[in-house]
Amino acid sequence: MKYLIKVGSITNAQRANAVLSSRGYRSAVRKLEKPSQEDGCGWAVEVQSNNGAPVNILTQSGITVRGVSTLGIS
Repeated sequence: MKYLIKVGSITNAQRANAVLSSRGYRSAVRKLEKPSQEDGCGWAVEVQSNNGAPVNILTQSGITVRGVSTLGIS
């Protein structure tokens, strides 16, 4: 399943991408099309995982997660 993890700023998205990469996850930085106020500047990281482990990894690394969406199976 793909997760879209909203992190707000481009800086946090780049940091999240680096943290996930160091843990063996392939992820990509994405700009949200229509971010809400809660989404900050509207940046997110897309990552494939069988569970919510990437969210926990980011939280434990000090990156604020503003929201998580699932994008289905691929």
